[in-house]
Amino acid sequence: MTFDLSVHLQRALTTAMRVPIPADTAQRRHARRSRAWVAALADEFRTHYRGDPDVRVLSKHDPSNHREFGLNELLYDVLVCRVGTAPAANSPATLTYVREALWQVESEFARDSRQAVYDLNKLVLGAAPHKLFVGPQVSDEARFLAALLPAARCCSGEVYVALVPHPAQWDDGEAVVRVWRLVEEGWTPS
Repeated sequence: MTFDLSVHLQRALTTAMRVPIPADTAQRRHARRSRAWVAALADEFRTHYRGDPDVRVLSKHDPSNHREFGLNELLYDVLVCRVGTAPAANSPATLTYVREALWQVESEFARDSRQAVYDLNKLVLGAAPHKLFVGPQVSDEARFLAALLPAARCCSGEVYVALVPHPAQWDDGEAVVRVWRLVEEGWTPS
């Protein structure tokens, strides 16, 4: 089951951009668009893994896993994980636990490399074989990516960066996601 990250990211962006977002301020509109983006991205992962009954996709505003985990979001904006179950100690209940992290995703639209590194640091701490940081497209992408590189190199597994148009630009029409994968030499287009 091949996962074409670029295709899923582009579909998620297209979906998020189509969500009608009423808001009385630009800041609220951007926040709601960011929320729509994370929801659409989580849905792309759900679609990809829908045939695997042991995979869960957790994200902040999706309550579908709340009953099993007692929360919607588990450490990351989007977490894709394989689960197992065990009997509870003092009741007939079944407990769900994370057996394996598959994807850890952080998304930060601030056009500030400091905020980006704050979120990328979370990915360093994880054990998933696939990590994705989503940031905004900026005027000097090479410089932005260079600022992310030292922290990204501390991650285990495959590390990806996707740069997406900032929600303020979503009214400008069609948008394209740009994706890089970390290799020994640095970032390479993916």
